[in-house]
Amino acid sequence: MAPHAIILRAAHRAATTVAEFARLGIDSSCTQLIETVWPQDLTALDERVGRLAAGEYQWVMLTSVSTVHVLAQRLAGRPLPPHTRFAAVGASTAAAAGRLLGREVDFLPAEQSAAGMVREFFLPPGTRVLYAHGDLASPTLSQGLRGWQVALDEVIAYATVPAGGDQHPVHALPAPDGVRVLDPQQMLGALPHSQLVVFAAPSIVRRFAELAGTSLAVGLGTIAIGAPTARAMEQAGIRVDATAADPTPAGLAACARRLLQREPEPGQHRPHT
Repeated sequence: MAPHAIILRAAHRAATTVAEFARLGIDSSCTQLIETVWPQDLTALDERVGRLAAGEYQWVMLTSVSTVHVLAQRLAGRPLPPHTRFAAVGASTAAAAGRLLGREVDFLPAEQSAAGMVREFFLPPGTRVLYAHGDLASPTLSQGLRGWQVALDEVIAYATVPAGGDQHPVHALPAPDGVRVLDPQQMLGALPHSQLVVFAAPSIVRRFAELAGTSLAVGLGTIAIGAPTARAMEQAGIRVDATAADPTPAGLAACARRLLQREPEPGQHRPHT
């Protein structure tokens, strides 16, 4: 029987990971535990987007695909000024910027995280910067930008809530063909029979702990999509068996292969027998 993985992510976001796992002979299901919804008051967001369209910002910081969706929808077809430059936290966010905003990013850190952006990037004091982000974003990038003494305009672009509520999602797409979806209760029933579970964001970790607790079966391998998610798992008391070096489907698949083949994490030595 093929090993089974539960990917804690919306189906349309997890489809490529499902395909990567299938190449390894892993059967996968997806469960969405959180979703991004519009802020109750859009006044501040729309004011900043108006300034963006008017060319008032020199740089825009993009730290999630959801932020790109928000900006694209609130711009409503208004063109972006050619002089405005973009920095993205990772490859998925950069790809979304190209797809939804029609812009290639000007900076992408080697370490795909907010911490990587702060370590590898710098803006001169006084640079006008727009940083729109979710309500649960870590303060890492904000603190870094303020440390550079830029003219920072920061605004909440979306809120993160448990999935299945009656609020309006920023972007809701149907599950792609061939991607199996489990609701949270079905996910709880499938956990004891699964070999892998993939955590795709710190907010997902917290919601999972609320629903499933933190004591996982020894035979269930856990994968964090990146260092921030791994830290959230550790803080919640959830075991971290592997952390993806790159927060991509290929990076997650590499972790899954290592866990199933009982290979050590990079940098670790296999114990002598």
